[in-house]
Amino acid sequence: MKTKVMTCLLLLASLAITAQENWKTLKKDAFAISYPDNWESSDQLSQPGMQFLLLSDESTMDGDKFREYINLTTESLNGQELTVEEYAKISLDQIMTQLPDSKIESNNATQLDGLATKEVVWSADFGNGNLLKFKQSILLFNGKAYILTFSSSTAEYDDYVKIADLIFQSFKLAK
Repeated sequence: MKTKVMTCLLLLASLAITAQENWKTLKKDAFAISYPDNWESSDQLSQPGMQFLLLSDESTMDGDKFREYINLTTESLNGQELTVEEYAKISLDQIMTQLPDSKIESNNATQLDGLATKEVVWSADFGNGNLLKFKQSILLFNGKAYILTFSSSTAEYDDYVKIADLIFQSFKLAK
């Protein structure tokens, strides 16, 4: 039984590594992140503090008219001594204030690039039938908050979250 489980795990790991061979890497001074070659990097940064926007293949819009994406926003902590838990709570409080019908689905301590991270999954109805779901990894480093966000329709979230997780895991800060 252990042999079968181990074989399955090795197969899955090799598939993940093979799948990442055709990936592109976006490098900036403070970080690097890799993404599938059928995704694209866009310079259309719509929010202050947004560092990049990675868009899924346009075909992801076929079923729900929503193109999944990942972005990174950063925010200076302006010398405040906050823990990642405190910062995440402030962020979640803002979400709940701005979108009172939001639902926090999970809020877990994890690690990303060897740093303590809060991983939050939440969803909200943006009207007109736009039910969206978000997965965020929040980490603090050198006086800045880094918030990686995967955005998807709730209908297709489960279809794309695994690739989003691989993209998140490729994120590396310049240390």
